[in-house]
Amino acid sequence: MEEVGIKNNELGSKHDEPDVKFKQPGLNTDLPSFAFLPVDRDSEAYNMNHVKRGKACIFNHENFNPNLDLKPRAGTSKDRDNLYMRLRELDFDVTYFNDLTFNELNTEIIKLASEDHSEHDCVLVALMSHGDDGILYAKDQQYKPEKLWSHFTSDQCPTLAGKPKLFFIQACQGDRLDAGTTMLPRVTETDSPSAVAYKIPTHADFLIAYSTVPGFYSWRNTTNGSWFVQALCYVLSERGREDDLLSLMTTVSRIVSIGFESNTPQDSNMHQRKQIPCVTSLLTRKIYFKRKTTRRI
Repeated sequence: MEEVGIKNNELGSKHDEPDVKFKQPGLNTDLPSFAFLPVDRDSEAYNMNHVKRGKACIFNHENFNPNLDLKPRAGTSKDRDNLYMRLRELDFDVTYFNDLTFNELNTEIIKLASEDHSEHDCVLVALMSHGDDGILYAKDQQYKPEKLWSHFTSDQCPTLAGKPKLFFIQACQGDRLDAGTTMLPRVTETDSPSAVAYKIPTHADFLIAYSTVPGFYSWRNTTNGSWFVQALCYVLSERGREDDLLSLMTTVSRIVSIGFESNTPQDSNMHQRKQIPCVTSLLTRKIYFKRKTTRRI
């Protein structure tokens, strides 16, 4: 498989570069909303036995309008293609979009949230772009990240109520660099009932995974793609049907944080820097991507 080299952590690869950067929904009301139960209230895992896995949209940004003064994101097409294949393997109905303006992106997000997801397990949105502290970039302008998920709350998208809403964001969240901490071994260390109605918060069942923590750079290899998406695709390919999603994301974090290090000896300030993904989970159950027995459309 293409990502097999990831375990060798690409330390010898050059051309690493940074990707420069739950709010209340727009309509706020105290009136309760209603939706049909997709799973028993005390279930440990989400119901992933609907007819279809669900829609996955990948928003890939490589080129930007000149007035934004942003470099092209070389290597992002590798991320797009790898993620597309991994999600297809997990039975998602995947669509990708390249270099959308903000209005085009917002239109696609609203369209996705407006669909009937009654027969779907979940929904997934992945975005690869430049970013900064509290902002993301479309082709023509910046916007707040919550624009990606605010339309999917249970009061606005009832057919996804009680179902996972998954968001993966490859982008910088600032311009700070992580020099890391060297871990040394200690001298003494050796090797060595069910169908009952219940209410949920409107923001329940979201997972928002950023490639890096707030305030810091996110790294991308111009040939192999971003560290985060490389690791995510590898883990989904190797263990995507075995472990629950949060366990998978823990493995992704370990691969990114330990297995990667920037290799830019020509720039000492950017050389040998580290990164750790940041996962915000509002999930209330475990997610398992069980194999679908029905034919995928």
